[in-house]
Amino acid sequence: MRLFLMLFLSCSLTMQAQVFQHIALEKVAGSQPGDCRLAGISPDGSYILATTQTNKGLRRIDLKTGKSSLLTDTPGAGFEPKISADGRHVVCRKVTFDERHLRQTSLQMLDLEQGTQRQWRAPARNVGGYSAEESAETSKSPEVFIEDMQLMVTVDGVTTNISPNGTDEDTRYIWPSLSPDGKRILYYVSGEGAYVCNLEGKDVQFIAHDCRAPQWYDDSIVIGMNDRDDGKLLLSSSIMAYSLDNGKAQELTDNRLTLMYPQCCAAKGIIVCSAANGEIYVVRTRQQK
Repeated sequence: MRLFLMLFLSCSLTMQAQVFQHIALEKVAGSQPGDCRLAGISPDGSYILATTQTNKGLRRIDLKTGKSSLLTDTPGAGFEPKISADGRHVVCRKVTFDERHLRQTSLQMLDLEQGTQRQWRAPARNVGGYSAEESAETSKSPEVFIEDMQLMVTVDGVTTNISPNGTDEDTRYIWPSLSPDGKRILYYVSGEGAYVCNLEGKDVQFIAHDCRAPQWYDDSIVIGMNDRDDGKLLLSSSIMAYSLDNGKAQELTDNRLTLMYPQCCAAKGIIVCSAANGEIYVVRTRQQK
């Protein structure tokens, strides 16, 4: 199966390559069907974080061996966890409910080397931008996040609502992230598509409607998923690559494989994604010269 996938993608998709020169697909060792969705990838591409479809818990999966270990089973942990630059720490959410049955979210710091977990921020109604560094003083890069469905950015301790596509209640922002060089913001507007802008919310560039759950591959390439459903059931999904420099797009995987929620590590030339049945795949890439 793995050989077939690699040959199929190398031959058929390379022929129409526009963003990447070469593509090969393989399933992660030991990956099995189950309740699994990707939630992150380490900066060095050595491991990924996986959660459930309801964001309950986090598992660390070694990409070389496929070995999986449970990091936490707390509700909400799989929603936008942050991995530190050295790959040692993960900050994740923990959802609880107070005595008035109101939803509260705290932040937990996971030490992957020591196997420990501690509360990093006390429970609160709203959680703003955060990183996986030990303190705000050690993290100087801007933070981007969603608050009340608006696009927010924190720079030098000052938080601003930039929301480039408008602030009306019908404009809902999701999936924000900062470019590797820290100069641009990638985001998705429900019903419209994926965009990038600068830290002031200016120089807005439309990417594509079919670029959901978008992720930065590097400073000029964005990876997303093109998923289709009938309102109830998922019909197809493929991983797409988009060049911000020339506007070209490339389908990286066959939509019949229903691969979704990409996570990228340009340093290793890999894009990791999960299938609808929970199996995990790696797309190995090489850019055009």
